[in-house]
Amino acid sequence: MEEREKSKPVVSVIIPVYNLENYLDTCLDSVGRQTYGDFEAIVVDDGSTDGSQAVARRHAERDARIVVVRTVNQGTARARETGIRHAKGDYICFLDGDDVWDSRMLEKLVAAIGENGGYDIVCCDYKRICKTYEAPRREMRTSDMQGLDFLVASLYHAISVTVWGRLYRRALFEKELRHYPLRLGEDSLLNIQIGCQQPRVRFVDYVGYGYVQRGGSANRSPLDIGYCVKFSEAVRAELVRHRDILGDRLEFYLLLNKMRWYLVYLRKSHNPWAGGTEFARGINAEAGRYRAELGGFFSRCDRLLLRMDRRRWMRPGVLAVSTLMRWGKSLKRRLAH
Repeated sequence: MEEREKSKPVVSVIIPVYNLENYLDTCLDSVGRQTYGDFEAIVVDDGSTDGSQAVARRHAERDARIVVVRTVNQGTARARETGIRHAKGDYICFLDGDDVWDSRMLEKLVAAIGENGGYDIVCCDYKRICKTYEAPRREMRTSDMQGLDFLVASLYHAISVTVWGRLYRRALFEKELRHYPLRLGEDSLLNIQIGCQQPRVRFVDYVGYGYVQRGGSANRSPLDIGYCVKFSEAVRAELVRHRDILGDRLEFYLLLNKMRWYLVYLRKSHNPWAGGTEFARGINAEAGRYRAELGGFFSRCDRLLLRMDRRRWMRPGVLAVSTLMRWGKSLKRRLAH
């Protein structure tokens, strides 16, 4: 019995890596310092061309809990899927190869699962680590979730859309989860698929994850309106698969996601005006039908941006309002720090 438990850890940590030689040492050091020890760490080298694999193997030689798996380059989502296939734990925790954990990260999340494994997902707060400062970011939702709560919050980004900073019950990944070849939003789409399983979710008031903000990250890449359309089509495909539990709310839930992604697009100054596209016009038409209800999901400033964007000549105003909103959030984070 004791030998069986050793071969099957409670948590499987999955670390996708691609050309992160300069960051991976610090990342794996933070894993090795965990106060909770019943885990395995699966480093998936996604075809790195630098010294990432050597760094990972050096750590694996020192710590038997670390396993290195090498694949051809297919992207972060595929690398995580590879890690899940190799995982033995009852729970899955993701860590990007350029990020770090607080030493009590796993201890806190595992403890929050509750007696008899009451929760399917446990989420913690994170801090953004920049060159000149560190700023904690709190989850926007702190009360427990159940039913479709997690799905809805993931659709309109009421909570963090990432998969890191969370502990997932492994059984959630044993359902049919589809892969979509997307360069942005992979985490968000995975959470949407998991949300359709109506998980029980708990939030922990604890900053355990360190997100290292660096140049060249995928989420800092330009966004075009065609990509918003492509992502929306993927979300629709997933929601349609679960029409039996969503019922007549399916179109409203899809609208929440389209509005959020379009707002992300609007706030990027290098993006051209897209208010005249079929995608944007469709959002405005649908929003008119749900005007009263949308007030509970989007701020007045968000709704103002969408109204202003209907006219090309208002594009400078949209960017000005977006900039002020961004500065306000940045100032708030710095003051909190």
